[in-house]
Amino acid sequence: MDHHRHGRFKQKNKPHKAGKKRSRRDSINSLGSIRSSSKRSKKDVSRLVRKNRLLQLKKLKLSKIQEPKRSSCIAPILISILDCSGDVTYIEKLFQSLDLTNSVKFSERGSLINLFISKLKTKFQICFLNPNDLYSSLDLTKISDYLLLIHSSKTKNENGHLDLKETALLDAIYNHCLPKIILADVRRPDGLHRKERSKSNVSEFLALRYPGMLSVDNQKLYSLDTTNDLIKLLYFCSSKKRQNKRNSYCHNRSQILVENFNFVPNDNDDKIGNLQVEGYVRHNALNPNSLIYISGFGEFQIDKIEAINNDHLNGTNRFTEFVISSDPLQRPDLERENPIEMIIDDSCKADSESKNTVVEKKSVPKGTSEYQAAWLVDSDNEIDDEEEDDEVDSDEEDEIINQIKKLQFAPIKMEDENEMKRSKDIDDACDEEELKGEENVDGIDFNDDTDLDEDREMLAKFREEKDYEMFPDEIDTPMEQFAKDRFRKYRGLKSFRTSTWDPEENLPADYSRIFKFKNFHAMRKKILHSSAIGIEPGFYARVHLINVPRELYNHYHQNPSKPLILFELLINEHRMSVMNIALKKLSTFTEPIRSKETLLFHVGYRRFWSQPIFSEHTIGDKHRYEKFLRNDSVCVATLYAPITYPPAPVLVYCRNDDTNQLELIAIGSLLDCSPDRLNIKRLILSGHPFKINRKHAVVRFMFFNREDILWFKPIELRTKYGRTGHIIEPIGTHGHMKCIFDRQLQSQDTVLMNLYKRIFPKWFYKPILFATNPIESS
Repeated sequence: MDHHRHGRFKQKNKPHKAGKKRSRRDSINSLGSIRSSSKRSKKDVSRLVRKNRLLQLKKLKLSKIQEPKRSSCIAPILISILDCSGDVTYIEKLFQSLDLTNSVKFSERGSLINLFISKLKTKFQICFLNPNDLYSSLDLTKISDYLLLIHSSKTKNENGHLDLKETALLDAIYNHCLPKIILADVRRPDGLHRKERSKSNVSEFLALRYPGMLSVDNQKLYSLDTTNDLIKLLYFCSSKKRQNKRNSYCHNRSQILVENFNFVPNDNDDKIGNLQVEGYVRHNALNPNSLIYISGFGEFQIDKIEAINNDHLNGTNRFTEFVISSDPLQRPDLERENPIEMIIDDSCKADSESKNTVVEKKSVPKGTSEYQAAWLVDSDNEIDDEEEDDEVDSDEEDEIINQIKKLQFAPIKMEDENEMKRSKDIDDACDEEELKGEENVDGIDFNDDTDLDEDREMLAKFREEKDYEMFPDEIDTPMEQFAKDRFRKYRGLKSFRTSTWDPEENLPADYSRIFKFKNFHAMRKKILHSSAIGIEPGFYARVHLINVPRELYNHYHQNPSKPLILFELLINEHRMSVMNIALKKLSTFTEPIRSKETLLFHVGYRRFWSQPIFSEHTIGDKHRYEKFLRNDSVCVATLYAPITYPPAPVLVYCRNDDTNQLELIAIGSLLDCSPDRLNIKRLILSGHPFKINRKHAVVRFMFFNREDILWFKPIELRTKYGRTGHIIEPIGTHGHMKCIFDRQLQSQDTVLMNLYKRIFPKWFYKPILFATNPIESS
């Protein structure tokens, strides 16, 4: 008997199997609330006991805050003063006029004032910033707790503006190392209305030029006319909590503001010896097995660190002194670059047996075999394709300059001599009339001292930047040579975003001189989050540096107003690598900045000249090369520099040829120190459709010979209207080629071919040596 078989569309209800297996949530919820079986008898607490308990908790919290401030093992509050009133001696006399109960000591180093206020039980260190010395002022502000801006209503104009040097220094501080700001006014005018107007003028100027500088806590304008006013300002500084930003650059490293130093020469050489410096350890523990960086002189090793008592500020709160010595096995070396081995070829070894044969030596990367060394080309004989591109660009600039010269100095042809003479008289009369009112505008003579060559070069630079913005990466195919030879280092990509590119292929010889981390971000996280070992911050220490040149001692001994600051370097922060920096060009600077142009970088503690290359700041493994630093977006500058762990602020300066001074052009922050960043340069070859069919077209003017068409045949084509296609075959011998596209072309369309090549920065790293003027060190 045949049974009924249901079809595929029979209704099937969902089986209820929830009770067979209990979930973890159900098992936890089934336990219910677990309560203790023991019962404590409730006692009525009196109001007096509850009030006493609250007072004890309040005293406990206050003691936790006040004990570190009043202990002997804490660094004094460092206040940097930027005097915009024009009278520095008035402020120094104000500190000298404090009561005898307060301890005031003027140090010989960098106009430093050691101050102990007995009423506040707080130690202070006061230092004055010099607007003429940009380097020292920035170094002092980096380690300062407060920045005191002193304004005078009687010496300055009423709108609150600053001088040019003061404004330039404040711009650098605002974009690089901004501490807490305190506003003060000396010699304030009489009358409440005038006082309020002076306060509003200064606050409005700072808020307009430096947004976010003035917070809610520091909008008050303090007066510094009397000693009591100074005590109130110092009380405000002592009552506020110090900045302890774990993610900031300075708080991850240790610093010492030197108060005393001594030089002990070596027995063998008087030019090199040990330098003993004394000062307070700030922000982080100082490890004796780390390196010390002194701005303008480089890195030095530590022999030992002594924790000693400061007779002036410690007073009766003395502690037992101790010494921590460095381990010679763990002490890092001072090698900045990776050593390159010298390999001699076998053929040269065989021929060198004769006396007349000269042995040829090649510098190759470490670990390179002799067979690989034979294929390496010397850097002197190697012709870089990027240099060819620069030559082509320079030729284009020369053509533009020549055209300007022709237009400017072309002779004017007149048919009639009388007409020429009459026009000349009219022009002379017009020139005399114009010169009467416009010869000296604002005291500037525009007829003399004008360099026409510089104006032409700048005009050519502006035009090149404008052409690059309108037609980015487009280039004309050369007619005098084969395109396959001209673009031999370029390749085609099916997709710039998804196509693979090996970051370790075809590396330059300079990459053998640098260091690379297997995982930079993991190493950075491990180093920054590890607990520091050494002299804790707050101790007054004596640091012994070894192998220090006498020039350093003589430089700071002859310039007592120049502060000497020691900066601690983390592990491997003296090794050379490739640095990537995110930059934003300032809107106040309008001149174009090309890649590989010499610029001055302030990265953390270091200052150096470099020639970076720019690229887009995008997500992905490949980044398009930028010929100019863009005005409307953030770019990434890639350059060779010592390793620095982010976060680190960056300032970029360029030299102004007119004033021979430095001008701030860009600000940014450090991204990473990774040599694997792929900066890809794109070239676009363009052609025009000559004959259009349904999906086929004949394209010309992209190439000019048959060999180039066959060479670039595998690369995909695209058009400005969104068509894609490929080269089928060349037609004739003059550069015509038959192509196929996904859709029919339009007559006004342009056929394009993208070529890509990886760009590497130029090996150019020149640190700033000890010099007050930044231009001198370049």
